[in-house]
Amino acid sequence: MLTITRDNNTIKKDENSLGAGGIEINSTHLKTIVKREAIGIALTSIFDHEKLYKMAVALATHLLKAKCVSLMVVQDNILHLKFSNHLPSEIMEQCRVKVGTGISGMVAAKKTSLLVKDIENSTRYIKQNNKRYSSNSFVSTPLIINERVIGVINVSDKHDDELFNESDLNMLMTIAKYSAIAIRNLTLIDKTKKLTLVKQLNRDYYDKSVKYLPVTLKSIRVGPFNKCEIYLKNNNNGKDNYVLYWNGGGKLFTNEKREAFIRKNVNKLFVQKNGRKQYLRFMETNMERVVEDEGTSIKEKLDVVKSVAINISSDIGAWPSEACNIERSKQWVNSVMELINISGNDYADLVYTKKPDKVLCGHSIDVTIIGLAFAYHLGMNIEELNEFGLGLFLQDIGMQTIDPLIFGKSTKLNDDEFTIIKKHSEIGFHMLQASTKVSAEACLLSLFHHENYDGSGYPYGLNGNDINYYGRISRIVDVYNALTTDRPYANALTTYEACRIMKQDMNGTFDSKILNSFVGFLKSPLVVKNEAV
Repeated sequence: MLTITRDNNTIKKDENSLGAGGIEINSTHLKTIVKREAIGIALTSIFDHEKLYKMAVALATHLLKAKCVSLMVVQDNILHLKFSNHLPSEIMEQCRVKVGTGISGMVAAKKTSLLVKDIENSTRYIKQNNKRYSSNSFVSTPLIINERVIGVINVSDKHDDELFNESDLNMLMTIAKYSAIAIRNLTLIDKTKKLTLVKQLNRDYYDKSVKYLPVTLKSIRVGPFNKCEIYLKNNNNGKDNYVLYWNGGGKLFTNEKREAFIRKNVNKLFVQKNGRKQYLRFMETNMERVVEDEGTSIKEKLDVVKSVAINISSDIGAWPSEACNIERSKQWVNSVMELINISGNDYADLVYTKKPDKVLCGHSIDVTIIGLAFAYHLGMNIEELNEFGLGLFLQDIGMQTIDPLIFGKSTKLNDDEFTIIKKHSEIGFHMLQASTKVSAEACLLSLFHHENYDGSGYPYGLNGNDINYYGRISRIVDVYNALTTDRPYANALTTYEACRIMKQDMNGTFDSKILNSFVGFLKSPLVVKNEAV
């Protein structure tokens, strides 16, 4: 009787045993079966495309003793090189072969394996490619599922300059067979997985085969792409070409004629993908969709909202007088309001989310989100919320003019340094007033967010109700966020510790009625998260 010991890959044979039908089973054939079973298990047990490609190439390299192995996958009638054991990644990314063209393309088109033992004696079209091979032999086989070719594996340059033979071809066909099954399985799994909108957008942006993003009229007029180079797409003999239309300097909409041209051809206008900032601009154009997407978690939405806000803040710092950045800020506040609205009044994730790494704009972002959630809790109407939110987001805009070495100082500020810091309130107020895009009440937040209820604040030492309602709320949220965030000179406090300090050690600094409401808001079961207030 024949037995197979899988752990040692050995065969034990009872000389008296016969196979089915009385035919003796060849032990060498059984070894092949065991090896093929192991190949199948190895490949069909992988659930990641990149790891699968690497495993298939590694198996072919080892079992066929080959120096050069590559695996290509068909996408839109083009063979794309997915992995190779001898080519650098930048070459792999660029390698494309049309089905029917070249050796790989011919193998894919004819659905037939190709074994060339001696390239010098092979057909004419093979000779034309012989410079690609350092040995006289190579083998290529298609990956086929349901009579459809989905890829090709190419093997060349055997060690010790040996020639490939039929046994090598059969082994490669086995690898190709199970590779095709594994790719088919992964494709089916991917189809059953419902990606969130954020993950879909990430996949779209980082798709290396697509290097340009379509733009909308709004995104280049008053949106995130208003300072980007704009490309015009045209089609020449079935091939898309992208030509620089505008270099991003000055104003794109300079006259009615140009605006009419842009409106007519907006579906042909694109921006080039070029890194993280462009990615965030892309996400900004889709932010409203992300916030409204039911399949995306609050935390994932909040991460997008905060990342986009950091990018907007950066652009405001670069172009503080640019009116479109105010419009972008308004749209961002609208998205925050929508996020608060759809959270079902569950504010925990909004209040206790991880703080952004950027100290200055991170503080403004957190103050805006927490302040809007609190204002919503107080019952402000939608117009007031949008006005208040814009003021919160821009209230520290004057800090953009302050030396970062001063506001980022890890030790106590001296009198001169503190005098410089205090100027940001008035500077910010005048910057917002000059924009003419921010309401008077929202502008005053920049002026009043460091005024204390007892008159001990700055820049004017106002007290009581001389500080407008928005300013009194902002002062509370601003201090609370500062106390609960790691700063260069102090570690973050817990919510309980921050509220105790604000009520006891800073008595008189805040409007007590609003402060009590804020503490009550933080005590709400919909806000409290793993700590008592």
